[in-house]
Amino acid sequence: MSWQAVYRSFDDDSLATLANAGLLRRALKDVEAGKVGWQGEAGGVVQADGQRVTLDGGGPQKARCDCPAPGICKHILAAAVWLRELPAENTGVAATLGVLEEVLAQDSALLCKQAGKPAVRQALAWLAEGDEVAATVVNARLQIELPALKLACGYLRGAGYEGMVSETPVKLRKALHLYALACVWRAHGQAFAWPAGMDAAPAEEMPGVSSSELLFLAQVRRLLGELYDNGLSHASAIAAGQLRALTMSARGENLPRLAAMLRGLGGTLDLLVRRDYHASERLAFDEMASIYALCAALEQATGQPLQRLRGQTRRSFDAAGEAPLELLPLGAWWWETRGGAHGLTLSFWDHRAGRILQAVLARPDGSDRSFTRESSWNAISLWQGAGSVQRLCEQGLLLSGASLADDGRIAMDSQARASSVPLWELDDARWQETGFADWAALAAFLGENVGLTAQPVDCVLLRPSAVAAPRLDEVRQQLDWQVFDASGAVLNLAIPAQEALRPRIARLQAAVTDGADIRAVLASRARGEPDGWQPVALLIAKNGKLRVVSLDFAVDAGKLPSALARFFKSLAGTSMAPPVLPQTSGLSLVLAQVIDRLALQSRSGRPRLEPEAASELARHGATLRALGLDLPARLLADYVRHPHAGEALRLAYVCTTCLALDALK
Repeated sequence: MSWQAVYRSFDDDSLATLANAGLLRRALKDVEAGKVGWQGEAGGVVQADGQRVTLDGGGPQKARCDCPAPGICKHILAAAVWLRELPAENTGVAATLGVLEEVLAQDSALLCKQAGKPAVRQALAWLAEGDEVAATVVNARLQIELPALKLACGYLRGAGYEGMVSETPVKLRKALHLYALACVWRAHGQAFAWPAGMDAAPAEEMPGVSSSELLFLAQVRRLLGELYDNGLSHASAIAAGQLRALTMSARGENLPRLAAMLRGLGGTLDLLVRRDYHASERLAFDEMASIYALCAALEQATGQPLQRLRGQTRRSFDAAGEAPLELLPLGAWWWETRGGAHGLTLSFWDHRAGRILQAVLARPDGSDRSFTRESSWNAISLWQGAGSVQRLCEQGLLLSGASLADDGRIAMDSQARASSVPLWELDDARWQETGFADWAALAAFLGENVGLTAQPVDCVLLRPSAVAAPRLDEVRQQLDWQVFDASGAVLNLAIPAQEALRPRIARLQAAVTDGADIRAVLASRARGEPDGWQPVALLIAKNGKLRVVSLDFAVDAGKLPSALARFFKSLAGTSMAPPVLPQTSGLSLVLAQVIDRLALQSRSGRPRLEPEAASELARHGATLRALGLDLPARLLADYVRHPHAGEALRLAYVCTTCLALDALK
């Protein structure tokens, strides 16, 4: 059989598996337009849309193209499609064996040699757990489904073991393909001849994530690709259910950080499916980009970085020492996640360590009906002798026998003992060392905590020199509140105009309007968000004493009017420090425009870039190169050439990270 006949076995599904459906569509259009043909006489070199593609009997995986795109590009796909559609007389003698017969006729010893010892050991380990298989002949391809691994691969007639295709991570591809062939042999009653002495060998331990974790990460990335290709505006309840299932699996695979991110994306998709008012395709896209980046990092990480990327299912608490902790309460706030978890977080300032400590009361879902915003505030005691959270916010705290986690979480330990002390005096010198009074220092601190392996910062204490009046941003539908440091630098805090946050909005507005002497502001944000700081508590001076006002729970601010519109009207006319328009750098503007374009593409379910959009992104790429951002510029060029899910999500995460770092300057 001529080497060219191998390409007849590569149907559209096989080629899409090697690259992606969008790239294949572009290749098909080039073939239809007559842009593909032999370069010179019929041989091993094909001209595809002006590029030189060299092919042989190894199939598209072994082909080479002189374009700068890595991997299997549009030109290789176009050359493969063109070769498979050549008239039969130009491709040599037809194959004498069907694809299934060809698989069963393979030399098992040669297959093991091609795979290598590590892949053989891994395939044997999987075989020890089961050999269930479903093999279906589709044209010239044997589609092999492996239920135990929830994966599939394809054997193409004439392409051999090295020409098999699957979406498995590269690290496991050889092992999976060998395992699939061995399962097919067993299903047809044939004995697979394994190398001597390896039939009982254990699977080789890997320094990074395990083989089962790699397979799971491949499933996650494949689902993200499907969500992107289908379009977030067309999100279905089925996809949301798949994410919930993956969340449970991530917990079982010891990937708690990934599980939390999947749970958040699942909650966002639920809102999109219900067409909820607060549903956001942009938020879903941002979450997908972060999950994709985490999966890619997990696949490559080892040692301590891998442990940080995994996260912790349960925190490891260590004794805080013999000396009791003397803590200043900073306030509490109520929170709810899109995944259904909800709870109360209470923050303290530990002057001895110079950091914020937190205690959390939470439930993963709504099954505990007795746990509510009100009960968590005034009915639940955190430690023996402490009383309710409301009481803790009215006095200082001495906590003996407490245990702390590395991230500042205080354990709910029955051995801890609490007693009260007076709140700080207004002229206490310790105020000068509390929190951040300089927004440049705050930016530097946050800049050290950006990235997948960084310790997330979800709470900061601010000591503003002045504050502006809260103002409504009707476009973004949020209440903006600007606070200033001693040098006049501005930091914008915002509260979304949501029904659940009406108490927070009302109490902040009342405190500022009444001219409260604000000594400090506790601000919180959702983990993983580069901005979005919300004021959740105030430390104010009143009647010569310090007072902690938790905006979600304080009861002296009055109620909002029945409609939010009437409340927002009440903001007009307040006379305080004038607002300062935030300065946006040219770099941030370009990065934001790139992310906006990517998010727009993700909504439609049409990954292909229109010429106008491609030109716009090419201009942004030139700007990024001129600004010295070579990595996002290179990823942007890759995306313009191959506008599919993986490239889009990778580029979005890098741009988002650059944007977060630039915002801290």
